[in-house]
Amino acid sequence: MANIFLTKKCNLKCPYCFADEFVNKDKDEVTLENFNKILEFIKTSSDERVGLIGGEPTLHPNFAEFLNILKNDEKVKNVTIYTNGIELDKYISLLKDEKFSILVNCNPPSDLGDVFYSKLKANIELLKKEIPMQFVLGINLYSKDMDYSYIFDLLKMIDHHYVRFSTALPNSYKEATVDVLKNFNDFKPFLFKFFNDCLENEIAPGNDCNSIPSCLLDVEDKKLLIKLKILADNYKVNNTIQTAHLCSPVIDILPDLTAVRCFGLSKHLKVSIDNFKSLDSLRKYFTNKIDLYANLSFLSEDCENCKVRCINKCGVCFTYKVSKMNKLKQMVEELI
Repeated sequence: MANIFLTKKCNLKCPYCFADEFVNKDKDEVTLENFNKILEFIKTSSDERVGLIGGEPTLHPNFAEFLNILKNDEKVKNVTIYTNGIELDKYISLLKDEKFSILVNCNPPSDLGDVFYSKLKANIELLKKEIPMQFVLGINLYSKDMDYSYIFDLLKMIDHHYVRFSTALPNSYKEATVDVLKNFNDFKPFLFKFFNDCLENEIAPGNDCNSIPSCLLDVEDKKLLIKLKILADNYKVNNTIQTAHLCSPVIDILPDLTAVRCFGLSKHLKVSIDNFKSLDSLRKYFTNKIDLYANLSFLSEDCENCKVRCINKCGVCFTYKVSKMNKLKQMVEELI
């Protein structure tokens, strides 16, 4: 799967924004010509999925036209739209096609304000009515002081028992502190309070990337995760909490045909898709230039012989490893 970055415009200013390097910095939008070019490039892969991202993708003036293109393309089997949900009502008739799935990122009422939060709630209810099986709600946990109770209210409103969550750490290189494990350990009590509240509300959480390293989990933590897995099984939820997983290149393609491995590493390396024959060759390029060095880098002496790290399933965001990756790469180049 690869994502098409439709527009840098967004109607929100999220404090944790993963795409902070680009969003609302200018008004760049993908042209129809470039959209089609990116789509053809993505289709060189056997993976038949496409993601639409931003900014806020629904703000693109040609969003409806893009949906129609994807709807009528037989080679594209699934399209995931990553949105804040505020403008979805404008496109509900097009989104009824079963090819489309939607991840609605739900921000707190304190961040959205009354008007936007009311629109979000109304559109979530509309999705429940019109396409009940094609959307999920998501939340970004970005502060230990964050009040996340609203997400349970939204889930109960639509009788959903699954939420996709992400720990928004870090969203910039300046936050990729040296003592990463301490950073995670400090955040863990808040995260596990969220997990306990999920269990109490019969909500099965499933994480995106940047999971808490398994080395920080004690016996009680693991017992709670088992209970949540049982809950997920009861509600037939497939995507559950991962404490160790293989991080592979996502591939986000910007309006100017520049590609990045993922937003977290967008400042580290950018390349044009014009330089590659296929999406698979681009993914292999990022794997050799970034993943190889990230997987060989470790955060502390305790990590060096960790079995989970040695099979490349630590789960710690590669953004934390940028400085160590660069040093390792320089050492290798000097030897060559």
